[in-house]
Amino acid sequence: MFLLRYLELLEVEDLYLGLGEHSTASALYFGDIDIAPVLRYTTQHAGYYDVIHPHVTYAAGGYFYRIPTTGVGKFENQFLTPFTGTVWLCVVVVIALCGVGLVLGASFEDRPQAGRYAFFSVVALTCQQFFEDVDESAVKRNSTARKLTILVTGLSCVLIFNYYTSSVVSWLLNGPPPSINSLWELMNSPLEPIFMDVGYTWSWLQSPNYYFNVRDAKAEDVLKKKVKKKGPHLVSTPTQGIELVHKGGYVLYCDTDTANKYIALTFSARELCDVGRLPGLEKIPMYSCVQKNSPYREFFIWSFARMAEQGIIKLIQTRTYPPEIRCEGSTPRALALGGAAPAFIILAFGYIMGTLFMVMERIIKVHKDKKMMKVKYFE
Repeated sequence: MFLLRYLELLEVEDLYLGLGEHSTASALYFGDIDIAPVLRYTTQHAGYYDVIHPHVTYAAGGYFYRIPTTGVGKFENQFLTPFTGTVWLCVVVVIALCGVGLVLGASFEDRPQAGRYAFFSVVALTCQQFFEDVDESAVKRNSTARKLTILVTGLSCVLIFNYYTSSVVSWLLNGPPPSINSLWELMNSPLEPIFMDVGYTWSWLQSPNYYFNVRDAKAEDVLKKKVKKKGPHLVSTPTQGIELVHKGGYVLYCDTDTANKYIALTFSARELCDVGRLPGLEKIPMYSCVQKNSPYREFFIWSFARMAEQGIIKLIQTRTYPPEIRCEGSTPRALALGGAAPAFIILAFGYIMGTLFMVMERIIKVHKDKKMMKVKYFE
């Protein structure tokens, strides 16, 4: 019979030679436990503990976040973004040049009211439409309410048409959902980074030469400095971290299998399509480890070899690994009407004003008719 001291793990642990409560490897190194279920082995750790072969599982990590669905350049209309000051200046200059050209042309042709002709022609060109009210079959009385209603209706139709066509073009040109492709993009994003409370997170925070991915060493050095300035509150449990990711505005560095497990429990099938992942820790083998010069080492190596030959380790992995999260199909996104709000506001305002003008004209006409009747009566 063996009397073993061990720490049962639900998450992947790694070496952290600091505060013992942060890591199984620290407890193994200081003799608090005899065996650690899974650890990531690197060459610089050779003097701290002994490794049991073969490996029992794999580990990989990444940055998980919820893809933002708002903001210019994402799912909003890219053709209705506000103009810059330079663009507006160019528009004003072009309109002024067109107006001057029309005034000069109308003056040379001896047209009456050349200034009004030039002004309204430029306005019509700016609106991309010419509004005409020359239908002789309609009511002969050309009232102010009728003119206002026709003007507002035409202007609203132009705005709605322009919005619709630009929205369709923007949708067709819109690429796949925006995602973060590097640590530099992650640091430039508005997402707040948080990290899973696990041994190798503390190793990463405390050790200057410890990296999740050596190829991103420069970016990780910059990220470390930013994280250290904000304090240890950025280290969280996987459950709390995934909850923050679900709310939006956060990116969680977490073990891939652990993240898949909690994301599947937290996100709906529709929301899974909004989950993005930036690779961090590459897939590496994980080993069970014992204390240095432990008498149990040979026994566990022999036992693990037999379990691997019989397929027990592979069976356990198949049954315990959480499935990889996937977005089932594509998620249709309807075009919002927020960008066309000014057109509908103008349309509603114009119809209200047109109705008021019509009522006022009716009242004035009735009053004039009464006056005419009185004049005729006295005559």
